Amino acid sequence: MCECSKVHLFEVEFKLDGMTVVPTHKNCGFGLDEKQADKFQKELVKSWGFEQEED
Repeated sequence: MCECSKVHLFEVEFKLDGMTVVPTHKNCGFGLDEKQADKFQKELVKSWGFEQEED
């Protein structure tokens, strides 16, 4: 798991891990943890201009 303190939107790339796509940090090469992935998804939705759905 990625232990970088801050992950920016442009530092994330997607890699295949078996049959699943995993967001990974470009600098360290590790997959994002749950908290980082959630924050990344929120930033991505915001940057695309979509309204975020509340669960």
